[in-house]
Amino acid sequence: MKEVILLTGPPLNGRDEYITGALKLQNGESYAYYHVFDYIREVGKETGVRITRKNVLDFAINHQDLMNEIRDEAFNRIRMEIDESDRKFHLVSTPSLFRWGSGSVIGFTASNLKLLRPDRVIIVLDDVLSVRRRVINDPEWFERFGGDAENIRLTTLVMWREDAINHVKTLIHELKQEGTNVRYVLQFGIRHPPEVFLDLIFREREKPLVYLSYPMTGHEEEYYHRVRGFYAKLSEHFTVLDPGALDDWWVVAEYDAQVEENPSVKRIRIKHLLDGEEVEELDREDIEQATDILRRQLVERDFNLVGVSKAIAVYHYAEGVSAGVISEMAEAYRKLAAVYLYYPFKRRPSPFMEFYGMQNPSRRTMFKDEDEMINAMVEEKEYWAKA
Repeated sequence: MKEVILLTGPPLNGRDEYITGALKLQNGESYAYYHVFDYIREVGKETGVRITRKNVLDFAINHQDLMNEIRDEAFNRIRMEIDESDRKFHLVSTPSLFRWGSGSVIGFTASNLKLLRPDRVIIVLDDVLSVRRRVINDPEWFERFGGDAENIRLTTLVMWREDAINHVKTLIHELKQEGTNVRYVLQFGIRHPPEVFLDLIFREREKPLVYLSYPMTGHEEEYYHRVRGFYAKLSEHFTVLDPGALDDWWVVAEYDAQVEENPSVKRIRIKHLLDGEEVEELDREDIEQATDILRRQLVERDFNLVGVSKAIAVYHYAEGVSAGVISEMAEAYRKLAAVYLYYPFKRRPSPFMEFYGMQNPSRRTMFKDEDEMINAMVEEKEYWAKA
């Protein structure tokens, strides 16, 4: 049976680079990959229009009707290729929605999705500092911002994300209202290892989705080393979704710390999370505006990941109560997902954590040994993976 997976998201989030890199590691699966822009370029050429990466924004904004016709024909051709294909998985990649200046570029409409009939939609996202760095390092995009990094505001980048996600949610809701079954929409951070992406695409039924919940801030490196080790062990059996794979909280935490130290500070110095070396100085007012949106997006994204998961694994190697972890456990309980809690301390946790942490199928217990918890999840998978 064929499965169509729409891979989308805001611009400059590294979607196609990440996907193509991951697919190079994949062997044996029957799949086809469709980059919608390649089809748009081909249709444009046949109609006498030369569409390039450099001119596509201006063309789409200034010639909306013609661009709509070209895009619709591109989706028609992809649908025909899917129908004629003997492959099992069909991956269709295209941006969602992008506002630029006084106009907007729409990656797909409701009619495009009705034609495509995606079984799953994966919104591929990167953290805002990495997106900003990608803009600076791309000559064509950097030129659009006047060749000045000060013009690349975090507020703009988080709104790109907001618009892209809302466009997807609106159209998928419309499809479901009309009876088209989309199993889920998932917000996927590209800091997940590529093997996790491949499990998500090709082996989700054998390795069901599990959300990893853990206190994320204010710990020593040894703590995060333990979390990463647990993540690796859990990933041997499940497709593990990690909220840390999209870490915008780094910006928020740095802003809070520097403003607390110097309330009159005007420029916030932030080391990039990945290399720990490159320092960016950002305007305080811009970060303040972006932070309000980022904090909300963080909660919505984590609840999205909990909502699509069959179980959550809580790795609470910290005695202090985490409001985020408790909220995620409550959301999983509300969604009828299994909840497994690793809490290795003699001191009892809060009664709420204890209550939610005992909602696994059969043992009704918390775990003091992480391997024992993983073994229990594997043994009980048949109970919760089919829910």
